Amino acid sequence: MTRSTTAPEVVHLVLPGNRPPWTRTGLTVRRGDRVTLLGSGFVRWSDAHDVGAGAKFHLWGRVPGGATFGCTQDTTTVVADRDGELELCVYMGAWADRYGTLATGDAPYRRTSGALQVTVLRWPEGTDPVAGLAALDAGVADPVLAAAESDRLADPVVPPPGWEYLQAFGPGDIYRHARCDGRPAIDVVCDNDAGIIRTDVDLALDPDTTIEWTWRVDALPGTSAENTTWTHDYLSIAAEFDSGRDLTWFWSSALRPVEDTFACPVRGWRDRETHMPVRSGTSGLGTPCRESRDVYADHLRFMGPPPGRIVRVWLIAVSHFGRGLGRATFTDIALRNRERRIQVL
Repeated sequence: MTRSTTAPEVVHLVLPGNRPPWTRTGLTVRRGDRVTLLGSGFVRWSDAHDVGAGAKFHLWGRVPGGATFGCTQDTTTVVADRDGELELCVYMGAWADRYGTLATGDAPYRRTSGALQVTVLRWPEGTDPVAGLAALDAGVADPVLAAAESDRLADPVVPPPGWEYLQAFGPGDIYRHARCDGRPAIDVVCDNDAGIIRTDVDLALDPDTTIEWTWRVDALPGTSAENTTWTHDYLSIAAEFDSGRDLTWFWSSALRPVEDTFACPVRGWRDRETHMPVRSGTSGLGTPCRESRDVYADHLRFMGPPPGRIVRVWLIAVSHFGRGLGRATFTDIALRNRERRIQVL
């Protein structure tokens, strides 16, 4: 390949889905270098079920000692935060910190198969990755992935201000800052993906505490009851308590509202999260719906004696079990108790 000011240093790797967790790339970067990852492939989570995900969920990177980063699509471009050798991993389980230590150890990898194919591009200083991707030879990287990353960089998804992605799932392009009838809104587009965003609040939980929101759900991400591990695709809003637990209200495809409330079926979340369907089926899809829930009463009935405070509000979107598409818009989220009202969105 003819060298030019836009020609990157290139590494190709295959990351087996059952290899825990970090793989050295042989590529040395310096702080401030821009690096692009182009990923493909599929990591299967179970021999018995056709479930798994690709690069935008599983592909993560780091320079040892620096912060981990994940893909927001099957591709991403990042700025190295320190000098050293770039490492990549197929992420399985849960992070213990921001630096790539797994709280869950190697055990989750024993159940997985498949692999990710990754092209790594380190751009020369002063090179615009958008221009560099456009100039790549087809033999260097998949042209479809290169074009997708160029488009993503040229028109990035802007997340809602004041909200952050939960580290356990990593960053994404799921939640978009928007406006609806002149008010702040959050658009949710979850395409074979999963992600949680949350914002800090501080409100005493008393018998008068309610959470209110308006949502227009245009597409449910799944077609089966969401209360099993392999059908757990849903869109929801949640309250996190100072106990470390959370209660999430969602629009179900098939479960009875309220009566079919259940503990999260996913390993590691069962003792932490409770799911309450508040609507069910396709009636009302595409129409703005105003909701109000008595948080204290819901917690008392399904989770036991309520704790003292609500500390965060979450939005949750999951669609990778069935590899579907969920779409919704949230507006006018508020918390209130007998003394205060907090306008969350």
